[in-house]
Amino acid sequence: MITEFLKIMAWRAMKMARKGHAKARERARGVWWVLSQLKAQVKLSEESTPSALQPSVSIPEVPCKPSSSFSSMVSKSPALVSSALDTSSPFLWAEEPAFNIIKSLLDKFLPHCQQFGFFLNPNRFHEATLLPLSFGHASRPTPAVLSAVYLWGVHLSQSEVLLQQEPSFILRALHHSVTDIFGSHPDVILHTLQAEILLSYYLLHVGRFVEAKCHTATAVSLALGAGLHKTKSTYLIPSILGLSSDAPVLVPLPHDTIEEGERINGFWAVLVLHKYITVALEPPTSVCGTLEAPGMQVDTPWPLDIWTSEGISPEICGNDTIQTFLLDRVERHPGTSLMALNAKAAILFHRSAQLAGQWVPNMQPQKLQAYTIEFLSTHRLTETFRSILPPLTHLDIKHPAAQILILAHALTDAAMIKLHINFSSANSSSNRYCLEAARRITTFGGFSILEVGYINPIMNTLLAEACSFLIQEISRMQLSGNMGPEKVEGNEDELLEHLRNGVEVLSAQSDESIFTKYQLKKTQEALSTI
Repeated sequence: MITEFLKIMAWRAMKMARKGHAKARERARGVWWVLSQLKAQVKLSEESTPSALQPSVSIPEVPCKPSSSFSSMVSKSPALVSSALDTSSPFLWAEEPAFNIIKSLLDKFLPHCQQFGFFLNPNRFHEATLLPLSFGHASRPTPAVLSAVYLWGVHLSQSEVLLQQEPSFILRALHHSVTDIFGSHPDVILHTLQAEILLSYYLLHVGRFVEAKCHTATAVSLALGAGLHKTKSTYLIPSILGLSSDAPVLVPLPHDTIEEGERINGFWAVLVLHKYITVALEPPTSVCGTLEAPGMQVDTPWPLDIWTSEGISPEICGNDTIQTFLLDRVERHPGTSLMALNAKAAILFHRSAQLAGQWVPNMQPQKLQAYTIEFLSTHRLTETFRSILPPLTHLDIKHPAAQILILAHALTDAAMIKLHINFSSANSSSNRYCLEAARRITTFGGFSILEVGYINPIMNTLLAEACSFLIQEISRMQLSGNMGPEKVEGNEDELLEHLRNGVEVLSAQSDESIFTKYQLKKTQEALSTI
């Protein structure tokens, strides 16, 4: 299905370029670049994703000119796409659902929207969506972002009638994500970026991992191409990504501080998504990517809380934001919002996974010294960061803030496990750090995690990490009579109770998420060894 849309996208780009208009040529060049990135991403994804989990997705070679067979394929593509769907669906051929259904889908999605990377102002989005104007009107959100929101609303609705039509909503969302870019909507870049983020999380959630990685790559390309990593920078530096300077991806200047905040939050939503996807789906030795490329400097200030913020203060700006944080330097404008704390926790989680993947026994002395410096620095920063996180006590578990804070705590604890896991069997301190972190992840601050509501899909990866360590520790205790690097606090029964908590949550959530089912399967396979 995605193959058909990408071919249509390529054909339209060539058609626009042949018209000879300058803007058309610029847009066409951007399309070719995105297609090449997607093709490369799929190739890498297929190499690193277990074959049993790979959907049948491929990116075609982009022809230099449309052949007769290619044109024939395009003319027949509606039939090819619809053949796999229920063509009697009332949603397949309509531009969008009826007004009352739209309202219902918004009510299902918006309370949880931050968990899926939603960075647009929710109040403005809600108002604009319900305007009595046509689908695609410049005063409403773009079809791409509306379709992605409707898709998530359907999935979260748990309505049997709507869920039967989910394939139709998927088709709509994928279609507009690759065709909206050719339109003239004033917010097409920002809204397409939002759609790609929402689709990435959805595809991860339903187990379409290769496609999730492809849409994540597109989101990263759009964000960097639009210069969102330089939003409110104290200075500008030349791009190091090889993006053509004569074919920029332009985002209109913000009209007010709320729109400026959307651009800031948009970049961080992409960065956090990228961190999650790479750690969850890439092998440990490959936890890297465009956003970690040498010379990449992010100047965008830390994100805001979209529900409470009236926009960013004019005096706030950014300069090497991520490195300033990782090097534990004094921040001129420290990020203290919940979204900023979540972004920092995601960065620590990703950094710890990187270090874990870089470790090999018997390192050369020079490499070992450099690794030790990075290891100790990351450990200190993670400990310091965890100490300043707001506690999980006295939270309203139904408030979106509770979901974000629980996730930030879990990310920080999972970072500690990732960092120390390679040394936990031989080093008592590493063992203790991992054990304490695993206990915290599986107790969720004393909340019943199933009552908290929807949390970002990465939560189940963090839970599986904690369960994996607990299984490892229980196995060690059984084999050695609780003798190891040091006798741990607690006993086997206590650790088994934490493990049961984690497995029960994974099991309860696995019915509605293939990604969770994948994590549960890995955990159960490890559990069968003890």
